[in-house]
Amino acid sequence: MADNNLESKFRTGMFVIAMFLMLVATLHFYFSVQDVIGTWFEYQYASIFRAIFSFCVIVVCIYLIRFHIISRG
Repeated sequence: MADNNLESKFRTGMFVIAMFLMLVATLHFYFSVQDVIGTWFEYQYASIFRAIFSFCVIVVCIYLIRFHIISRG
């Protein structure tokens, strides 16, 4: 039983580390895309594309959260 508890703690620790790394990578990706939008599009249209991209990120996050909650429920 102690081995199972240790394995559970190890898996939980690996999950936390992986989630933290994914958060850092996601933030880096988000701000990189914002820079790319500013580079590729004219300045008067850049804010529109930033808003569209941010909206898409919000939709994906809501979908993933709902999927996670539904899978646990």
